[in-house]
Amino acid sequence: MSSVSGSRRRTRDELEEDDSDSSIASRDVEPPKRPRTNGLSAGAWSNGFTNGTQEDEFQPGSIIRVAVENFVTYEKAEFFPGPNLNMVIGPNGTGKSSLVCAICLGLGYSPKNLGRAGTVKEFVKIGKDVATIEIELKKRPEDRRNWTIRVQIKREQNSQKWWLNGKETSHKSIQKLMRTLKIQVDNLCQFLPQDRVVEFAGSSPVELLQETLRAAAPEQMLEWQEELRELHKEKKELGEVAERDGENLKNLESRQQGLQADVDRIRERAEIEEKVKNLKSAQLLSRYNDARQKLVLAKNRKTDAEKALDRLKRETGPSLEAIKKKQAYAQKAKALVPIKERLQRNAEAESERLLREAGRAAEQMNEWNNKINAERTGFEEKKQELAQCRQKITALQADHRNRPPEFNGPEWNQKVRDEEKNLRDLESEKRELDGRFSELKTQGLAKRDELKKLQEEIEAFDTQEGQQLSLLKKHFPEVATAWDWIQQHKDEFEKEVFGPPMVSCSIKDERYSSLVQCLLQKDDFTCIVAQTKNDYKKLTHQLYKVMSLSVNIRTCSQPLQSFRPPVNHEEANSLGLDGFSLDFIEGPSPVLAMLCAEKGIHRAGVALKEHNNDQYERLVQSGSISQWAAGTQSNIVRRRKEYGPQAVTSVTKQIQPGQFWTSQPLDSQEKVELNNRLSEVTEVFNGLKSQSKEFARQKAEIDSKMADIAKTIDKIKEEKNALQREHQKWLALPDKIAIEEKKKETTEQAMRDIRKGLTDLQYDWDEGTIARAEAVLEHAKSLERIGEAHRQLIEAKIQVIEAESDLEGLRLRNGRIMQQLEEQTLELAEAEAEVARVRAKGAEIRDLVRELSLETEEQRDLISRLQEGKTPDELGMEIDAEEAKLELIHAANPNVIREFEKRTAEILRIQKRMETSTDTLRDLTQKIEGIMGQWEPQLDQLVSTINDAFAYNFEQISCAGEVRVHKDPDFDQWALDIMVKFRENEELQKLNAHRQSGGERAVSTIFYLMALQSLAQSPFRVVDEINQGMDPRNERMVHERMVEIACREHTSQYFLITPKLLANLRYDRKMRVLCIASGEYMPAEGKKLDFKRCLKIQKGLLAGA
Repeated sequence: MSSVSGSRRRTRDELEEDDSDSSIASRDVEPPKRPRTNGLSAGAWSNGFTNGTQEDEFQPGSIIRVAVENFVTYEKAEFFPGPNLNMVIGPNGTGKSSLVCAICLGLGYSPKNLGRAGTVKEFVKIGKDVATIEIELKKRPEDRRNWTIRVQIKREQNSQKWWLNGKETSHKSIQKLMRTLKIQVDNLCQFLPQDRVVEFAGSSPVELLQETLRAAAPEQMLEWQEELRELHKEKKELGEVAERDGENLKNLESRQQGLQADVDRIRERAEIEEKVKNLKSAQLLSRYNDARQKLVLAKNRKTDAEKALDRLKRETGPSLEAIKKKQAYAQKAKALVPIKERLQRNAEAESERLLREAGRAAEQMNEWNNKINAERTGFEEKKQELAQCRQKITALQADHRNRPPEFNGPEWNQKVRDEEKNLRDLESEKRELDGRFSELKTQGLAKRDELKKLQEEIEAFDTQEGQQLSLLKKHFPEVATAWDWIQQHKDEFEKEVFGPPMVSCSIKDERYSSLVQCLLQKDDFTCIVAQTKNDYKKLTHQLYKVMSLSVNIRTCSQPLQSFRPPVNHEEANSLGLDGFSLDFIEGPSPVLAMLCAEKGIHRAGVALKEHNNDQYERLVQSGSISQWAAGTQSNIVRRRKEYGPQAVTSVTKQIQPGQFWTSQPLDSQEKVELNNRLSEVTEVFNGLKSQSKEFARQKAEIDSKMADIAKTIDKIKEEKNALQREHQKWLALPDKIAIEEKKKETTEQAMRDIRKGLTDLQYDWDEGTIARAEAVLEHAKSLERIGEAHRQLIEAKIQVIEAESDLEGLRLRNGRIMQQLEEQTLELAEAEAEVARVRAKGAEIRDLVRELSLETEEQRDLISRLQEGKTPDELGMEIDAEEAKLELIHAANPNVIREFEKRTAEILRIQKRMETSTDTLRDLTQKIEGIMGQWEPQLDQLVSTINDAFAYNFEQISCAGEVRVHKDPDFDQWALDIMVKFRENEELQKLNAHRQSGGERAVSTIFYLMALQSLAQSPFRVVDEINQGMDPRNERMVHERMVEIACREHTSQYFLITPKLLANLRYDRKMRVLCIASGEYMPAEGKKLDFKRCLKIQKGLLAGA
């Protein structure tokens, strides 16, 4: 039986293998309607209960209703599950797993929990923009009403919008509500989608323990476990820190012992350095005391020299008095010389000043001479201008007396307008002719293009591509329009854009044409292929938004070389295949790559001969080829690997003759019609050419007349302008005469002004001549004053020479007295200099002493004792001795002491931290033991309960199963091991994703989930297609156990999704079976669909056959 129509099949294989336009969830009996708590739209859906089910039978948080719109496979559907076991059945592709997806996404969980698409936008039905999910959950006793959660998914924004009980809310609020109701969609023990069945068996034992506790343990146990995990983590971290501290402490102490010798040596050297420092301070203090004694001696010597000089001066007083008087006279004479020199300099400066004034007076005379000459020159120029003005006035008056002929402007303008009117008439006639000619030209171009197009279409009938293009235009006009636009704008694309494969590709061997075409759809033949994303965006914008065409646009980023057949040609031939579809299609590589990516033509086999049953089985069993066409039939094989090698379905169809890529000739009548049309268009085109020639002749005649009129207009305008210029010139003469008269008056006034200026300048010149003569006379007088000053200076110098000569004579006569005075004065000066030198030296040493910073009395006493009774030289010898000791002690790294002290502090800090860590570890151990004393017994009890149920389930199928806790020393590695045995001669083995078969893993998984049913904390549980791959015996046994456990009192709601069921299974009145019908032809009102009546009709048809 084939699946739903291919036109509505989804391209996202990860969502559904097949889709349909509408689906309806039905039940055994149509439920009575009840008022809905909240809905997608007014009156959209209703709710109800069947088989006597009351809403009070639902556990808080269980699902009462699920409604979807435009979601995955559904256009619109509504589900009303029961409070216990709900079995959802329907063929593959009808949308069973879509219900699981709706529960997951509708309750605020991530699509990652489904193991399918990674984003919510991929769950919106193809061709729709918005999907809606609404889920009603049973209220708790303290709640006023049921919880109705609604989510709207927008494809374009990849976003979700939430409502809770009709009010818009946030995603976080929905998640908080899920935690409050203990719903665990993210727990594989509670929610096992179809695509994560294998993942459950592959879960690590550590993860399994955590998820089991979440699913079955009370909240207190989870809190204890989290607290234990944190305490163990803290204890482990503290233990690691304590261990590192111990090793670090041992290392520090070892290094500290190695530095002790260096520290002792450094300390000894430091003591010697301190002693040297103290000795130098004592030496400085000794030098200061020595300087003070020397200052006292220098002061005494100075006092003695002063007394001796005073005594000598008293004894030689009368002899020195004459010398003093003569010396005073000489000093007065010397003082007079600078005064006389200054007077001479002043006289010379005054003479120079007067000389400069005489020079300035001469320059002023020259300036006035220049001004007088300039005024005279200007007067002569104005005189000449006046003569020229008088001549111009005489000439203009003579011209004004000669009046030119009269000028009639309107008359001349009328002549021009008459000719211009004739010109405009011709221009209008020409424009009319141009318009007719343009229209004729447009018609001619259109006919020429039509001729060219008809010729190309006629020629195309002789080529395969042309025939395909004709077929494209006839049956797919919108695609042909798009392809024409692409060819006209091909330079605007980044890379070449390829036309529909029916045009751009062909079949290498026509025998395989129908075989290859049966594997493709019409869209595959008519799609446009772009090579880049930008070209794809440009095409979608132009063809969809601008031109509003219904065209399929595709692209493929992979090169053709990346698509390889599943088997080589030798193996394909051995399987009865002649090759693969790609081998028989010829065309551009990007187009072939697109067909490989979209339709897998590199994996689709073809064969001319029919296959027998043996060849068919070999192809099915090979597993590498899932689609092929042989003889007159095409085959499609679908495999569900997660359910084992036996989960295989196949579809077989009869091959119809191919519509494309054929060499059958087209209808010859169409070619005859095209030839007839070509003759008609040619005749019309020739007639248009004749009319065009006549228009050209008429246009040339008009152009000639227009040129003659233009010349006439130019001639009239020239004559008019000449007469007008003469008349205007005569009219302007009175103004010109007036201007010249005004200019003459201005010139005469300027000449009068120049005469007055010359008179003023002459007066200034006379005054300047007098001033210059006075300046010359003053300069002559100044030269006389210079001579007098020079004479007085010579006389003063002579007096100085005479006074110094007399003084020298007196000094020679009293030479010994003067020598004694000089010697005594020199001795006094030396004594004073000695005092100053000793005082300065002492002050310098005093400043150094003050810098010693002897703050304590002990330091001052030490320095005093060291320098007591010792000279600076003796102290210097002691300093040299101590420094010699320093040279014998090698200087170690100066940072050793600092490192030693720093390490000592670090050792003390680590020791203190280790003591604190020990106390903390003791407290942590006590807390862990206290919590473990409560948590571990409850864990053992919980696992024991699960183990009993799990083992009992396995005993019913003559196998063995056990659940045990692995108690690792590392608490984070505590785990839950599921042990199973399916054969008598085996030991119990861990359940994992590799050791057991698919069916064994499925049985183990469902038995474990069933063992949790009575302990489940979540209000509902979901298992999707867990029975795939089971043998009938196990499937029947599992189904019976599931019905027995899930339909007990006070158990959580259960959803079991399955595409197939065995006959004569056990059912319980508490079960609810939800049958999903889906296909191309569904009733508008799905609730009126009666499955019992449908079954009765089917049985009647089968009986009649």
